[in-house]
Amino acid sequence: MQLELFNKEDWQIMLEAEEYFNYLQKPNDAFSGMAVCPFLKAEIEKNNLMVEIWRPNEKPLNSLFREFFKSDYDSALFICLDVEGISFKDITRTAYQKSIQGFLKKWSDESRKYKALCLSPYEDFTAAGEATRKKAPYFLINIADKIHFSKSHRKLKGTKYFDKFSEEEKKKLKV
Repeated sequence: MQLELFNKEDWQIMLEAEEYFNYLQKPNDAFSGMAVCPFLKAEIEKNNLMVEIWRPNEKPLNSLFREFFKSDYDSALFICLDVEGISFKDITRTAYQKSIQGFLKKWSDESRKYKALCLSPYEDFTAAGEATRKKAPYFLINIADKIHFSKSHRKLKGTKYFDKFSEEEKKKLKV
């Protein structure tokens, strides 16, 4: 959780994110022995994941989108830091995600092809009984091409990944 007794340096924030990424890449019984995020390891190894720290008082979110769209990365993860007047603990993940989606649909022809997934450590969320988001050190925004997310989802449907998910979880994820 984001408890700051002092201002952290970017390298410290990235180190915390890296620790979370390590957790997401480890085989997990809740996911039938697969990693929580089975595609993350390859994304990192192939340098296909853009990871940026976002301080809302320093830069608008759409400038990060623009940087990502111009890059060769397949996906982006924005680490959202609290700033004066904005505490991500107080932000409803689903509403914020829908807001970003609405923005991407209307902003430009290019932005329409992207999808946003927000991950909040402050939300009561489990997947197969595992509180995967609670371990995130910060509120995160994941952006990728809709086709990228769709292909990944289809690949997982052909595995045992969702076997231990509840029927309600499967329904939410369209499995």
